Amino acid sequence: MRFPTVMLVVSVVMFGVGSLTAAPWAASGPKRELTTLMVTGNYKSTRLLAETVQNENHQPYILLPDPRTNDRRIFFCPPPPAASLEIPENRLNEFVRNANPRRIVIFGDESYVPASFERALDGTIPMIRISGRDWNRIADEVTFILNLSHVDRNYRKLRETMLNDGRIYRPVSRPAPKAQPKPQQPAEEKAVPAAAETPAETAAEK
Repeated sequence: MRFPTVMLVVSVVMFGVGSLTAAPWAASGPKRELTTLMVTGNYKSTRLLAETVQNENHQPYILLPDPRTNDRRIFFCPPPPAASLEIPENRLNEFVRNANPRRIVIFGDESYVPASFERALDGTIPMIRISGRDWNRIADEVTFILNLSHVDRNYRKLRETMLNDGRIYRPVSRPAPKAQPKPQQPAEEKAVPAAAETPAETAAEK
């Protein structure tokens, strides 16, 4: 299986926000059964992992906001051609319950996906959290647990490109949400910018 040609996306694009329902994607998506719902924080390495997995398994993911910013928006990102949806925080449990995935897989520790996210759900859907300090090893484990073929190798190459070139690869071109004023962030991996990708990552990751 050949991986699609790498495209480095640096242009400014906007999110297409649709109505709050999982039904259209579940009915007409590339895989009618929603087996895996991925959840992670809106950071470079985590978002890259979610998009790399989605490129292979065609399953959706949810991006949670960076808690250090004032942006509290949550986005549901289905595989294309479906548009991304903004989920009101107070309807998150309802949305996930209606989507009814077989499992929820969380990428990252509580600094990426707070425990409050898990507590907000009703607990009837099995959840797996895969965390650690080494994102390449997390990608290895995701590949194994989800029975994927190329995510581990592709992720290593794409992440190296992202960190070296300061540009982020998107397996599927994903518009970014509107710009929000951002407070000064600690010296760690920054969240994916609201309106455009940053020219270079200048701080060490978590």
